Amino acid sequence: MTASQFHPTQWTLVLRARGSDEPGRAALSELCAAYYEPVVAFLRRGGKGEDEAREMAHAFFESLLAGGIGAPEPGRGRFRSYLLGALKHFQVSRHRAEVAEKRGGGAEHVSLTAAGLPGRADDGRAFDRDWALALIGRALASLEAEEADRAGRFAALRPWLDGAAEGSQAELADRLGMSGTAVKVAIHRLRQRFREKVRREVAATVSGPEEVDEELRHLVGILSMG
Repeated sequence: MTASQFHPTQWTLVLRARGSDEPGRAALSELCAAYYEPVVAFLRRGGKGEDEAREMAHAFFESLLAGGIGAPEPGRGRFRSYLLGALKHFQVSRHRAEVAEKRGGGAEHVSLTAAGLPGRADDGRAFDRDWALALIGRALASLEAEEADRAGRFAALRPWLDGAAEGSQAELADRLGMSGTAVKVAIHRLRQRFREKVRREVAATVSGPEEVDEELRHLVGILSMG
């Protein structure tokens, strides 16, 4: 993807006006909806129950959508990094407000660490892994939607996207009533389209075409760590 092929996407629209105009707010809303689950998973790892984590995620996104994004800090120009930083800031601010309310009633001060706020070194890696899985899920869903009129064939070919297929391509060809060559071509094209969709999802969360490959390498590396 070259600079001339890189059109304004969700995150670039948000950055252009800090999410304050209508297109920017709509783009930010779409991105928040797309990556809601990694936020919930992060909060659950911090000790929140399922319901509490979803309630807090909802409050976080409401705050983000109401207030815009401000100016991302250096190194947080990508939506993934910005969102994690904003989430941690939201947790700290919310915790401080809760502590202040308790102290007003004579409650003992509770430290941020004791409150279970994120502090482990692997918090960011776990969040990035959930992010990568969510991104892949969106790419797969888009690909499946395109193949809706050939749902059976797509279901049979899909395991070949990630190496999870059982049996041989010859067996698959017999099952689908296709030649071996036709199956190989179909798998190749499906993989190519899937890669394109993953790149498109990544491009929507970075601020320029020069960041797409680097972001892809980072997410692939995170997934390879298991």
